[in-house]
Amino acid sequence: MRSTCVFALLISLLGGASPLHAQVSGGMASGGPPTYMIKNIRVDGAEKQRTRQFVIQSSGLSTGETVTLPSGSKIADAIRAIYETGLFSDVAIHRENQQGNKVSLVIEVTPEPTLANYSLEGIKGRHEDDLKEKIPLTTGRPVRPADVARTRQVIKDFYGDKGHLRTKVKVKRTEQSDGNVALTFNVDRNKEVEVERIRFAGNETFDDGKLRGAMEETRENRWWRFWKGEKFKKDAYEKDLEKVVDHYRQHGYYNARIVSDSVYYVSDEGIGVDVTVKEGDQYYVRNISWKGNTVFPDKKLTARLGIEEGEVFDAVAMNKNILANKKGTDVRGLYMNRGYMRAQVEPSVRVVADDSVDVALDVREGEIYEFGEITIAGNTKTNDYVIRRELYTVPGERFSRSSIQESIRRLSQLSYFSKQSLKGGPEIDVDEQKKVADLTYSVEETGSDELSLSGTFGQFGIVLQLGLKFKNFSAQNFFNADAWQPLPTGDGQKLSINVRTNGRFYQNYSLSFTEPWFRGRPTPIGGSLSYSRYTRSFFGGRSVQDGLFQNFSSSFFVRQRLDWPDDKFETGTQVEYQLYDNQGFIAESGSRRNVGLFANIPVGQSQSISLRQSLTRNSISNPRFPRSGSKVLLSAEVAPPLGGFEQYHKWKLETDWNVPLGDNFSFGVGTNFGYIGTLTGDPVRFERFEVGGTAFDYQGLNFGTDPVYMRGYPRGVIGPKVRTDRGGLEPAGGRILNKYTAELRWMASESRQLQARPYLFLDAAGAWGGIDTYNPANLYRSAGIGVQLFLPIVGQLDFNYGYNFDRFVPLNDGQSGVPSWTFQFSLGGQ
Repeated sequence: MRSTCVFALLISLLGGASPLHAQVSGGMASGGPPTYMIKNIRVDGAEKQRTRQFVIQSSGLSTGETVTLPSGSKIADAIRAIYETGLFSDVAIHRENQQGNKVSLVIEVTPEPTLANYSLEGIKGRHEDDLKEKIPLTTGRPVRPADVARTRQVIKDFYGDKGHLRTKVKVKRTEQSDGNVALTFNVDRNKEVEVERIRFAGNETFDDGKLRGAMEETRENRWWRFWKGEKFKKDAYEKDLEKVVDHYRQHGYYNARIVSDSVYYVSDEGIGVDVTVKEGDQYYVRNISWKGNTVFPDKKLTARLGIEEGEVFDAVAMNKNILANKKGTDVRGLYMNRGYMRAQVEPSVRVVADDSVDVALDVREGEIYEFGEITIAGNTKTNDYVIRRELYTVPGERFSRSSIQESIRRLSQLSYFSKQSLKGGPEIDVDEQKKVADLTYSVEETGSDELSLSGTFGQFGIVLQLGLKFKNFSAQNFFNADAWQPLPTGDGQKLSINVRTNGRFYQNYSLSFTEPWFRGRPTPIGGSLSYSRYTRSFFGGRSVQDGLFQNFSSSFFVRQRLDWPDDKFETGTQVEYQLYDNQGFIAESGSRRNVGLFANIPVGQSQSISLRQSLTRNSISNPRFPRSGSKVLLSAEVAPPLGGFEQYHKWKLETDWNVPLGDNFSFGVGTNFGYIGTLTGDPVRFERFEVGGTAFDYQGLNFGTDPVYMRGYPRGVIGPKVRTDRGGLEPAGGRILNKYTAELRWMASESRQLQARPYLFLDAAGAWGGIDTYNPANLYRSAGIGVQLFLPIVGQLDFNYGYNFDRFVPLNDGQSGVPSWTFQFSLGGQ
């Protein structure tokens, strides 16, 4: 196009009304081309005055300016500048009305058509939205052939990365009456291309299988992976080639490289991949030396490097441990956590023998930086101070990468903000002169409140539940009418209200409140109240004598964050009062009872007051869907033998460990141990571990027992049981508990509207009545699949389908007790 413009210029200059040599004037430089002064500039081809002015401004030419004709550079530069605005398809400059050494110029332009609109056919939903973010077209702006060609390539690359290598894109151009143009891109993705074979050449140390295993995304299609065809994705393939080289370098082959690779079709829907490698020699570390380090000694830096003298040289581990590793124990992080924000470490590797290298590391420590202004943005509901109190980045303190990371983890623990908004960390604006780093935490509020409506059908008939959880409540603004939008929020307090009922027979009301920062310190305090009432009804398929059962409980707790051994430790104290009033609701017959729900509650009034002390260490990345970190909880609960009160002591140890596996997968294991004993030697009349089922199976209908959920088994089938007068069995619960669980999880969706995490699980648990029957090898086992969902307002849901490997004694006719698959559902956290 430019050659056309320049050619038009030359024709206009050489083909004027009068020959060029006749126009030479006194302004002519001796021995050179003549020069002229521009008398006037006119623009043709542009309708609007402001467009004509824009053309003249873009050209860089002005009246009174001297130009050289015909071969002056100013004219060529003017044409180039106008064309590069992207608004015109053709540009030419002519001269007219020459008078002596003065000349008028005409700039002739042909505008590019304006894009009225564009559409994508053959694409729906999320792909269409993703593509429109990448396509370089804007409605109302000129559209050039290059833009159309680039759009076609963007679409082809988009689907090529998803395995559709044979994507075809046809463009339909529709001219409109106003001169604008509409574009339609018809996309035919064709079928995904699968990888049928991967072959390597030049590899002697590692066979093809090992090298194929180093490739994470590019894999051969095999029949046993029937659920997932191995699609070829170009971007992933390029990264996998790098992983092949990394595999060699992890084992000392420092000079390994890819010599060549080729991708070719072996069938209509399958490709083959051939990769040729050059392994080189294997190297060991002979010597490690440091230079420029004044803050930390050589020994401490070498300990973080991940390589040792005399061992195989792992270049991949060395580079990660210099810059950044997942544990945060890298060398650069060591400096950054001391304020040396710009610290750099440059490794130099020198081959010194046939099988050895010397590694020299040059440290440039730089200067100490401090945190400056800390800004919060995007919080439309949560008050600034609620966010700031979770931050470890304090103005005036030394810059620290670990403080930023811990701040992000703490904000994630609140569950108020989307993971995407926190994932990248704060924006950092550095003043190099003052050595100050200003931070901006940009957050996106998500729905943290939960509304649960559910119902169950069991021995009471239909039980309905209404639950409200407000996780970002503001009690301070409760009486402020302007704050009710629809509720007073933003102060980070938690308020929970639950109502369960099936009519006149059963009602339960509970209320709880937590203030996470009491008097401005990380000292959560809170309390709860609960009341349950049962009256005479048609119960369990038979009429029950007149009677009333009531349960009242209240509790108060205080927790405190500790600084030692680290700030992830927390201690807690809780006082709880329980009152059971059984007014003839259950007729006892010796050691047996008619109704198993109240099997542990004697007739008359029973009450207990207990003190619970706990110690917790929590480094979980996200309380809702943890991917990394751990949680350990040790608690001791004592109900002293006061006059008229029940006595017992209860010990619990719970652990939860999580390890990330790549970007979207994680593996977690957990344990739950418990023991309930007597303080006086007298039998503990209630307080037991009832194992089996999910939270949905209990619905708060457990008295004198501690429910322990177990997938694959019905409620209460694991552990001791009691036989009723009618010959049936009811769960009595155990005094000793062992439970183990393992999960492989996949974070499938993290959108604001839906978070979904499918998982595979293995569970094992057992409950025993005492030390004499305790057998830790006798466990009930289950395995299966499930999915955890989080929906705004509704909250967390869990669906699982588990298989129980071990026979159990059924509690009713609906249970077979043999190994089988069981579907279970739960609303709220397990």
